Amino acid sequence: MGFLRTKIAVWTLAALFLLALAMTAASLAWSGRHNALQDGQAQVERFMAVSEAALNRNFLAIDILLASTEELLLLSGSAAGAMEPWQTSRWLRSAARQNLLVRFIALLDAQGRVLASSDAAAEQVPLRLPDGFFAKAMAQELPATLVSSPVVGQASAEQVLYFARPVPLADGTQLLALAEVPAAMLTSVLLQGGSIAGLEVTLEDREGRLILSTPEPPSGRDYTSPVPLHRLSASPVDWDMVARLSATPALVQVRPTLHPALWISASLPRAAALSGWQMHQHIILAVALAFGLTVLAVAGFALDYLGRMANARQTIAQSKAMLDQALESMVSGFMLLDAGRRVRQWNHRFEEFFPWLVPMLAHGVSFRDVLEATVPHQLPQASAAERQRWVELRLLEQLNPQGTFELLLPSGRSVQIVERTTPEGGLVITYHDVSDLRRASAEIEHLAFYDPLTGLPNRRLLLDRLAQATVAAERTGQYGALLFLDLDDFKGLNDTQGHEMGDRFLQQVAQRLRACVRQADTVARLGGDEFVVLLTDLAASPDEAATLARQVGENALHSLAQPYLLGTHTYHGSCSMGATLWAGNDQSAAELLKRADIAMYQVKAAHGNGLCFFDPRMQTAISQRVQLETDLQTALVLQQFKLHYQPQYTLAGTIVGAEALLRWQHPERGLVTPGEFIAVAEESDLIVAMGDWVLRSACEQLVAWGREANLCHLRLSINVSARQFRRPDFAQQVIAMLQQTGAPAHLLKLELTESLMLDNVDDTIAKMHQLRTKGVRFSVDDFGTGYSSLAYLTRLPLHQIKIDQSFVRNLGVRPTDDVIVQTIIGMARNLELEVIAEGVETEAQKKFLALHGCDLYQGYLLGRPMPVADLEVQPPLWPSPASGGGVAVL
Repeated sequence: MGFLRTKIAVWTLAALFLLALAMTAASLAWSGRHNALQDGQAQVERFMAVSEAALNRNFLAIDILLASTEELLLLSGSAAGAMEPWQTSRWLRSAARQNLLVRFIALLDAQGRVLASSDAAAEQVPLRLPDGFFAKAMAQELPATLVSSPVVGQASAEQVLYFARPVPLADGTQLLALAEVPAAMLTSVLLQGGSIAGLEVTLEDREGRLILSTPEPPSGRDYTSPVPLHRLSASPVDWDMVARLSATPALVQVRPTLHPALWISASLPRAAALSGWQMHQHIILAVALAFGLTVLAVAGFALDYLGRMANARQTIAQSKAMLDQALESMVSGFMLLDAGRRVRQWNHRFEEFFPWLVPMLAHGVSFRDVLEATVPHQLPQASAAERQRWVELRLLEQLNPQGTFELLLPSGRSVQIVERTTPEGGLVITYHDVSDLRRASAEIEHLAFYDPLTGLPNRRLLLDRLAQATVAAERTGQYGALLFLDLDDFKGLNDTQGHEMGDRFLQQVAQRLRACVRQADTVARLGGDEFVVLLTDLAASPDEAATLARQVGENALHSLAQPYLLGTHTYHGSCSMGATLWAGNDQSAAELLKRADIAMYQVKAAHGNGLCFFDPRMQTAISQRVQLETDLQTALVLQQFKLHYQPQYTLAGTIVGAEALLRWQHPERGLVTPGEFIAVAEESDLIVAMGDWVLRSACEQLVAWGREANLCHLRLSINVSARQFRRPDFAQQVIAMLQQTGAPAHLLKLELTESLMLDNVDDTIAKMHQLRTKGVRFSVDDFGTGYSSLAYLTRLPLHQIKIDQSFVRNLGVRPTDDVIVQTIIGMARNLELEVIAEGVETEAQKKFLALHGCDLYQGYLLGRPMPVADLEVQPPLWPSPASGGGVAVL
């Protein structure tokens, strides 16, 4: 309400000032207009006075010139016939030169003929005088100068005036003295009064006919004013008269000349007189407007400032109220001390933290008293000296606040205290309840070092405890042991019963393992189904320590082998356990875990459910395997692999193809057979790169054979690994390789194992059909060693079955193998599949296979694996016993 009154007062004052400013501007404008009109009138009057005097002076000079002609020519008492024209003309030229306005002077007789002239041209051309002007000039009773109306001159196209005066002669006749004056010359005489912007000047005759004007009349030279000038001479002078030329409101001044028939007028239009005033008026208006806007701006700024001041006062009041409310609603305690460390303000939360201080809290209470009332509750068992020391230490800390510190209250709460100085030298103390934060920190620490499912220490805490244990063993000389456990077939439990049952199983395993060890030992879970048991201070002797470790391990194996109740389901589990001893810190914690892990994998390789101690030879074998894998990678880069080819024959002895077999030309070990490195390659991704190399090399070899007439029919078989075949783009890669190399697809045969084909039958069938449409052939390698299903075999797009050499080797030795081979051949016949036997090394084996219908043969009896150059020079037929060991010829 108060600000509204202030606002009304400010705007009222501004309105009064604007009204005064408007009145002042109007007064100045009106005064300027009046002065402009007065100045215009004074200028016109001065102009008329000067112009009238100048014109009359020149008219008088012309009158004197014409009047003195008689005396000048000494014509008085003479007759017109007694005149000498040339003498008279010379005298007239002399007289005409005395007046600059006169172009020429001429003497005319009574018939209007030129008797003499100051201009020789005028004597030759008849003068064109205005109608009636000659007669009117000659008819005057008393000689006087008469002025004609404007006419176009003889010698030029400009307007001229003629001044005429009769000259009586002695014989009673009279001549006419005539002077020609250009109108333009009179115009310059009229303007001798000065130059006034917009002034209209006219020289008119008595009837209002315009003789000359400046500027030119708007309607041309035939302009005639409806009101003659001699009538205006009696009118009062004001600014509402009509200008003679533009007919606009103007101030008109009229003066008669020396000749009664000629009148001068000067018209100053009101708009021209006020042109300067209008600019002045605009300046006044602009200045007034600027002052008005300034007043409004000042009023606006004043109101804005007053409004902001009012808002600031209101905001301060609201802020204080909000601050008080915020302090009361703070989750943290708050206390404000002045420079003298006296209490000035606190909130309810502070009272909740320190309820014993409520009776004594008041403004101005010393903080020392607050501390002395607090210390009995904070240190209930301390002595008086200890309590006093605590108070003094707290006051000393306040002299130079160093951030935060925590205080454990008797209620069990952890309070974080933060002290900050104020600009006035006081102190702001806040008390934050960090009890939940501390509990959360403890939880985070537990999650960082403990497995959330089993509550056992995790890998990080295990490695830390193992490192500490090795350091302690270095000092005590005691041996310890590390047991690495991996649950057998845990994945099967998860897949069949679900992860929830798997989690319950892991929790029960953890409980049983903790029950098998001492309190000082550590049972940890590394992740998944892997557990580690850390045994410390077993014995000073390694044998005794190993015995104790084995006892703990076997006890754990027995405990873990007992049935588990998982809901309503009973589960029987087992584990593989590796162990290693340690003494001191000769080996790092990671190395000890690695050794125990290696020993565990030895148990896994022996089908699990057992305990094995680490043997350095295990490490050697693993190191050799790692080195072999590294060497294989190098061999791929340096292209140390090559293909050997074992020929394949028909029963008649015709060579029909070969099987490509991989060999490694090692720079140190010489030629290495696949049995020494394929297993390592299979376990890593190297087998894929090696398979790609074999595929490309085989395709390129088929292209090379295609250029030889005796080799172009040979088929080439290559083995495909499971990793290579299971790649999603395997079929596309084979097709692309055939297209890139140009190899004939029908001569390429891919040999797949039974287990590979039956692992994912639908995917296998799809890839085989995709390749078969391109012409690629397929053979089942090592047939009979797996668990083939006849139903699946009928769905697979096969061309050939290869009898495994393990059956061929025992032909005639074990009757069961004879039956198996006969069965395989019979089944292949029924499925219309080609049969090839590998590992044929004796004639007896060959004869048995031939007797039961085998199609093709491969083995040492026929030819060993050889380089391609040796294969290409092989005879087209292998030796036949019927020919006595000779070579059959095609």
